[in-house]
Amino acid sequence: MERLVARTVDGPWRGDHELVSAVRRGEDSAFEELFSRYRSRIRAYISGTLSDSDRAEDITQEVFLSALRRLRDTERPIAFKPWIYQVAKNACIDELRRTRRNLEIPFDHDSDRADVTLDLLSRDPGPELAMESKQQLEDLRGAFRGVSELHHRILVLRELEGLSYDEIGARLGMSRPVVESTLFRARRRLAEEYEDLISGRRCERTRALIDAREGRPLRRLGIRERRQLMRHLAHCQRCRRHAGLARASRATVPDTAAGSLAAA
Repeated sequence: MERLVARTVDGPWRGDHELVSAVRRGEDSAFEELFSRYRSRIRAYISGTLSDSDRAEDITQEVFLSALRRLRDTERPIAFKPWIYQVAKNACIDELRRTRRNLEIPFDHDSDRADVTLDLLSRDPGPELAMESKQQLEDLRGAFRGVSELHHRILVLRELEGLSYDEIGARLGMSRPVVESTLFRARRRLAEEYEDLISGRRCERTRALIDAREGRPLRRLGIRERRQLMRHLAHCQRCRRHAGLARASRATVPDTAAGSLAAA
């Protein structure tokens, strides 16, 4: 896990309060320092509560991702150490409740219960719920397009295929600490991409970029900026429509976007 953080406790950062302030200013290195300081202690606490090492690592990562999101959502003063332990405690309680609920609902082949289950599963969701679920799925797919190939692969292996950390290490040729750090970075990157999409910020930037060109070809943009633009146009129908209208009035969208625009 040491590869996750380049800084050390003896580096320029001092107290937790200073680090929290830096995190709120958008400095990722400050959050990584907090992660480095408390990750092993929080993981030991969660592991002792859940008695499942792999699940404990997952919950630990979820705790710190939740902490990062909460820190940037509010300016309320906090004492980080007791606060992060409280976040971990709540996460453990939620996990134990989920586990207990699964154990309390046995799989039963009783015909009457089976009929009820089949009836529930066969009911179509309401149109509003169906549309919301469809949009969430589309946003998640769009977020996956924003992560690297390695991050995409390791997320699929853990979240979809359910491989253990050791199995992922064997599959990818990584040690367990490297698997842990890579998976943490992948989850954080995916969460950032997803939040950028559902908040509408990505759409705002994309449309502002298209409108700001004022007839100049977008191929003059940097490679990274063009890739981000093309990736978002492939995901977002409304932005494709906006780009299409702009292209109709002036040639601002690069030729490489033609396929995306035609699919709108």
